[in-house]
Amino acid sequence: MGRPKGGAAASSSSKKPKAKPKQRGGVDFKKYKHKVGRKLPPPKNTTNTEIKSKMIVLPEQSMASERAGMAVNKRGLTLRELLQQTVHYNAKVRRAALNGIKDLVVKHPEELKLHKVAMIEKLQERICDTDKVVRESLYNILQSLIFPSLKEDNAISTRSTLSLLMANVLNGMTNLSMDIQLMAFRFLELVVLNFPSSFPRYAEQAFNNFVAVLSNDRIHLQDKSKLNSVLTGLGHCLSLVVRATENDDASNRLAHNLSLRELLKLTLDEDNPESRAFSTFDVLTKLQNLIQILINSVEVSASELCAKPANDAQSSEALLSALHCLDLICRTFIHEAKKPQMEFGRSQTQFGPDWLNSSVLVYLKKLWGVKRLFHEKGDDRFFIFNLKIAEIFLCLSSWMDNTVLPAEELCQFVSSLLAKAKVLRNKDLMETHLSPLIAFIPGLISNAGDDSKGYLLEAFTDAFGGSKEKSGTWFAENDSGLSEYHNAWIYELPGILLQSVDKAPAVTKVVLELLLRIGQYIPTIECINLRSFIQLFGTKSSSGMVELGPFVNLPSDCQELAISCLYYFSNLLPDIIEPLVCCCLSDKLEHHILFRIVEILQSTYRAGNLQITEQLSFLSSLMARFNVHRGMSCTQEDARKVSNLNTFKALNHLILTSLSEMGDGSLVLELMWNNLSNEIAQKPSSHNMNGLFRIIVTLDAATNKLMNEDVIKLLAGYLVDAALDLSKNIEVGFQPDKTRLFQYFTNPCIIIFEQNDKVLCRILEMLKSFASGDDHMFSSASNLDYPRELSQRVCVVTTVLFFLCNDRRLHTNLSLGKTVIKSILHYIRHLLDSNVPDVTYGQKQKLKCAFEQLKTKALQLNCWDRSELEGLSNTT
Repeated sequence: MGRPKGGAAASSSSKKPKAKPKQRGGVDFKKYKHKVGRKLPPPKNTTNTEIKSKMIVLPEQSMASERAGMAVNKRGLTLRELLQQTVHYNAKVRRAALNGIKDLVVKHPEELKLHKVAMIEKLQERICDTDKVVRESLYNILQSLIFPSLKEDNAISTRSTLSLLMANVLNGMTNLSMDIQLMAFRFLELVVLNFPSSFPRYAEQAFNNFVAVLSNDRIHLQDKSKLNSVLTGLGHCLSLVVRATENDDASNRLAHNLSLRELLKLTLDEDNPESRAFSTFDVLTKLQNLIQILINSVEVSASELCAKPANDAQSSEALLSALHCLDLICRTFIHEAKKPQMEFGRSQTQFGPDWLNSSVLVYLKKLWGVKRLFHEKGDDRFFIFNLKIAEIFLCLSSWMDNTVLPAEELCQFVSSLLAKAKVLRNKDLMETHLSPLIAFIPGLISNAGDDSKGYLLEAFTDAFGGSKEKSGTWFAENDSGLSEYHNAWIYELPGILLQSVDKAPAVTKVVLELLLRIGQYIPTIECINLRSFIQLFGTKSSSGMVELGPFVNLPSDCQELAISCLYYFSNLLPDIIEPLVCCCLSDKLEHHILFRIVEILQSTYRAGNLQITEQLSFLSSLMARFNVHRGMSCTQEDARKVSNLNTFKALNHLILTSLSEMGDGSLVLELMWNNLSNEIAQKPSSHNMNGLFRIIVTLDAATNKLMNEDVIKLLAGYLVDAALDLSKNIEVGFQPDKTRLFQYFTNPCIIIFEQNDKVLCRILEMLKSFASGDDHMFSSASNLDYPRELSQRVCVVTTVLFFLCNDRRLHTNLSLGKTVIKSILHYIRHLLDSNVPDVTYGQKQKLKCAFEQLKTKALQLNCWDRSELEGLSNTT
């Protein structure tokens, strides 16, 4: 039986899938359905390019880890990144970078100290930046941060750094953009203000650029503040040229006294004013071109200002700056014209007086027409312009002849300005601009005719009668038209002097010169109105103390003039002596001025204009109170005052010489004894006491006034103090420098003892008393605490006697006091006895040495038989 056909298989096959309907229009590719997100298998013909590797992890690779511990700004950027961003093409990025640098430097100042050179090297490129805000930001960073820090560096490093900066500044001054040009001039002004010694090497290029920019009409047509900015910078540069030319003569005098090495040092010293040298020919050529440009600018600005009904502050300031620059240029030309005509191969006509008249003054004559425009206006600002014009012509007045500008016309112009000064509304402003004229008034009056001199003096006196800063002129008693103004000047000058000391040093000098001329040419003038002149030296407070005046702070030339006035105003001396002493004792006073004061007063005494008692009081006070800084024992803080001792010795010699010229010594000592005894009683220092004793020796060493008990006590104390200072650091023997100092102190005493044996004997008794510990009849000359150890006291007394015995001049007088010396030896021998308590072995050794030295010296006096001292032999 077999399986039937068509069983299970047949049944399964009977379920056939339904046939799909045939597509119309042709056969398409087979479409596959894929699940979303399922990765497709690669094609069979694809090459596998995958590279498998292990990751290498290195430490400190992340940006966050790189900045750990680094200085960053508030945006997290380092200085390096910020400097890189300053060259970004986007101006906003450059602005943000500069602001970030400022923020970082303020937050981390050490970054500026370490990287200031790198910062300048990168930032100097922004001087010519096309964006105005970037340039302003750079200016502020240089002004407030970088330049103050750069000043702390040495000169050589500063010079190399500034060279990079100045290269871009000079490049910016020739930029096609007017805004960049003007900003470059501001950068130049900033460099000049902070590093003036760097300007000379760039002066020629800088002035050449000033000529170019001021010749451009665009700057005059634009905002006047921009023109004023350029003129202000030009004024600073010209001020440096004027200062250099004024110091030129002093530098030449210095060069004659210096070695080649010192001259080289001055040349290399960046901050030394003597090293600032200008190329004279090139600079003067540029300045000559500037005169024409500036005068044209003044003419145009003056016409515009006079035509405007309202006040234009910007235009007025620019005009005043231009006049100031003209004044500085004229001063430079005048200094050049004063030089010898044949110098360094210069021709006789080049930059000399003839050139000054034919070139400079011809240009300046145009200002004479400008001043007429201002003279018709009643506004204060126009008056200020005329004052500046007057200053320029007064500066040149000594070089002008009547063909260029008549002196009579100049006198009338100045007189009209002085007459108008009384009715000005802004007094403080007027005095600021009036004070520069003061120095020129003396020369103008002296060269003026009699007719002009009268009204010029009247206008001058009236103008300065109520102002804060005034002065006068040279005159003689017989000058016509002057006598009526003498009293007014004498009344005003002291107040002028005191008020101008701090504010106007040039005025101070002129006033002092005028006071000196008054004293020279009008010796009979009443000095009661000069009482306030005493305040220049000092004033007495309510407590009786003298407060120093401004004299000690004046320049040396003004101090010389002030003390020269004392010779002619002798009526003031009784009240001026004490303030003058205080000035002489001030550490601020130079020693040559101190000596000059002593010489002036001594000359005044010899001329009969100073009482002898006043002069003696001055000299004794000076000797007793001069503060001597001892080089042998000064502290480290006073080490700078070591040389003061040599000054005192020179002063000592000058005082003693002056006293020797005053007549009979005993009479002079009689007159000044009260002063001397009072000063000695104040127990001054050993040096001052030495000086007072030297005065006594110089005048009358044998005077009986020395027998005064108080004086003898102080004289004995003075010797003990000197011996204590000598033996302070000496155990055995003597140090040469200490020995010389002790001899210096004892010299006047030896002369006194030689002339007065009674004083010597009394001193010996006091020394014996001191050695035995009895101080009731003894007085320290310097308020020292004396040693309690008897052995130390004995050594001090032995030191004094040792030096006295060494001087053969005293042997005769010492023999009169042999009993006292012998008793001192007996006392020392007594202390060496082992039964005396509280004497240690070391002290006994000192006593033994002192005993043997004194006994040896006593034998040399030849006033004892040897047998008298044999019983004192030391057997211990």
